[in-house]
Amino acid sequence: MCSLRKILSCTLWNLRLLSKNLRFYLGLALGFLICFFLTEKTVSLAHLFGTNIQVVEPFVWCFADSDSVLFASLALLLPLSQIPRLDAPASYLVFRAGRRNWILGQAVTTILVSIFYTVFLLISTCLLTLGRVSLSNEWSDTATVMSFAPAQFEVALTVVRRTIKQTTPYACAGSIFLLMAQYMLLLSLLNLAVSLRFGKRAGMNVVIAVSLLSYLLTPERFMVWLGIEQEGLRYIANLCAAWLSPLQQATYTMHSFGYDQLPTITQTHLLMGSANVGLLILCIAAGKRIHFLFRKGEANE
Repeated sequence: MCSLRKILSCTLWNLRLLSKNLRFYLGLALGFLICFFLTEKTVSLAHLFGTNIQVVEPFVWCFADSDSVLFASLALLLPLSQIPRLDAPASYLVFRAGRRNWILGQAVTTILVSIFYTVFLLISTCLLTLGRVSLSNEWSDTATVMSFAPAQFEVALTVVRRTIKQTTPYACAGSIFLLMAQYMLLLSLLNLAVSLRFGKRAGMNVVIAVSLLSYLLTPERFMVWLGIEQEGLRYIANLCAAWLSPLQQATYTMHSFGYDQLPTITQTHLLMGSANVGLLILCIAAGKRIHFLFRKGEANE
């Protein structure tokens, strides 16, 4: 039988230990640095021309690109390396709370950490633009200025070109936030499922392998990988990457806005949501064979 009280107790125990772990704060610091470097050009441009920036626009410009989402997800590996704990105290908690309650506590912890990290990235990009922020739900003049520097702001131009007449900054940022949260959760649950069954090192290795494969499945690299040189086949490679790569599924600019065969945002949420539910089921199944490590109180490495 599952007990909500015991699940919450396991979750709070995990969060308390995580809050005392240096890797958690290093992951946040690395995520903040990524946001800083990604927003630097946009903020500098706004100061140069004296234009305002809509408060969530930097988040849109930063994380509508697949490489930016990938780099941000790699920073999440630091706190993920501490989930689940498979040391002596964790084995005692399993004895007291029950195996299924403990597994569900790990899953809830993983979900909370993934969502918190995505919220942290959103808040960080907003804070980095303080001083020239506009709260109106309209695209700013900075977005117009960026159109004169396409080489530096290619991602921003792609977003503006596709969505400026169809959506607003808040709606666009909300879509990107949900896509990123799904991808972060996918990596987190994958790490949890593999770690419970094969050990924490295997969990990290699988997440890194999936991230590397997703990196290779970007359209340009996908064409090089398959040896495609004809420009006419670029669209087909683009479609294959968009449908096959979880990272491309989490990339806002790789979705259909009504005039191509790319996946829609709704289809992506259905696919990634189904994958996350499947991984959650695998986590519960893997919990039947948990291997704890006992090594001088330092087993959770």
